[in-house]
Amino acid sequence: MKENTSHKIEWEIISKYLSGEMSAEEKLAFEKLIDSNPEYAEIVSASDKDLGLIQEVNEIQQQFNVDAAWSEVKSNLSDFKKANTTKVIPLFSLQNTKKLIQIAAMLIIAIGLGLASYHIYNDKLAPYQSISSELNESGKSITLADGSIVTLNGKSELVYERSFAGKERRVKLTGEAFFSIAKNPAKPFIISVGNAEIKVLGTSFNVNASNKHVEVLVESGKVQFSLAKEPDNKIILEKGDFGVLQEDFLEKRTQNDENYLSWKTQLMVFKAMSLQDVAKVINRTYQVNIQFNDTAIQNLPITTSFNKTPLNDVLENLCRPHNLTYEKSGSQITIKKELK
Repeated sequence: MKENTSHKIEWEIISKYLSGEMSAEEKLAFEKLIDSNPEYAEIVSASDKDLGLIQEVNEIQQQFNVDAAWSEVKSNLSDFKKANTTKVIPLFSLQNTKKLIQIAAMLIIAIGLGLASYHIYNDKLAPYQSISSELNESGKSITLADGSIVTLNGKSELVYERSFAGKERRVKLTGEAFFSIAKNPAKPFIISVGNAEIKVLGTSFNVNASNKHVEVLVESGKVQFSLAKEPDNKIILEKGDFGVLQEDFLEKRTQNDENYLSWKTQLMVFKAMSLQDVAKVINRTYQVNIQFNDTAIQNLPITTSFNKTPLNDVLENLCRPHNLTYEKSGSQITIKKELK
């Protein structure tokens, strides 16, 4: 993915420049940026026009009493009903009508130019867009231009092309996401993630990446999992296959963890599992960090299941049978053994 095709527009800096609040040094540096990037300069110019229109509209509003005009309308309507004749009652004076038209025209122009600058930014400066999720914001989804659906786990980011105009559909993932890819054999879907690439034509699968470790679990269809710098170093994964890339070593494994996709499905099933292992699943599902004040309670056996259950209810149900308590501070949770 070409990193230089995406530009971050600093709207606060543009506003500071247009309002004359920059120091001489800041202004000089910003004008150098404008000179080196004609498209950025076009955004600044459009924004400057928008500000001028807003100021003009404000001046008109200060000269014109909208409340008084509306009172005049209601009064004339009332007179019309009382008269009950075909006599025409002027709703506005010519002067007020002219001012209303001026306001309406200025607002239309302001909105029009505002949309124009917005489209300049989108069309010329942002061929790539991004969507990200906060730490505790799992399940955030987006439908891409080709109809593919991507669901992000917490603290993840997807950078994607808005139109997929080229010969391939390429995105970049940081973190974890579940992909449901629309089929298009003529235009492969490629995910850049860490030091790996995943190439598909149409399928659904999960990708989890951290540092130089990348995992791919295929739910349906077929994917090609390879090293980014060595495309020939690859494996083919089909339904149920689990591929792992650790450093530069790529292999196919068996994935027996039925809670692997719990972050997406919100379904957790525990069968005689230690509380410590249960905590790992909860951590990944709810993007929290569970600790214990006593190592003895980590091995307590848990057999239960949860389906789209609020976190607090999950913790209550885990603690109650073993006379445990928990303390929660943001994403930090401590499970404690009650003192007797």
